[in-house]
Amino acid sequence: MPIYQYDCAGCYERVEVLHRSAASMDNPSCPLCGSTELTRVMSTFARHRTGSQRLEEIDVGAQQAALRDGDERSFARWARQAGAEYDEALGTNYRELAERTEAGEDPVDRIDAGHTFQHNVQHRRVQAERARKSKDEA
Repeated sequence: MPIYQYDCAGCYERVEVLHRSAASMDNPSCPLCGSTELTRVMSTFARHRTGSQRLEEIDVGAQQAALRDGDERSFARWARQAGAEYDEALGTNYRELAERTEAGEDPVDRIDAGHTFQHNVQHRRVQAERARKSKDEA
């Protein structure tokens, strides 16, 4: 059962579609908006990284720069991407924040999301370092 990535012309998002059969690959639809106007893109290769490696690779400045637009649509796009990349590593729920923003809510978490993101990354980095030191001492 392969998973392919597509760019959707309906909602302008990059989506992943799981194909349970060869027949489903003929006419895929967007899981977000239902559009069948999808263009298959080359998937990126995954590489195994530890949790602390993932934390160290986070470019907080780039994430904060992505939030400078300030409009709801840009924020929802950022939150969806941040959720996919960082929710597990940071213990956050940016995906839910994206859904709430897309539903028309104006969540208070959106006010200073850049600072909150930076704080979450720093907090997790400190926790990972403490865990590593504790493991080394044992």
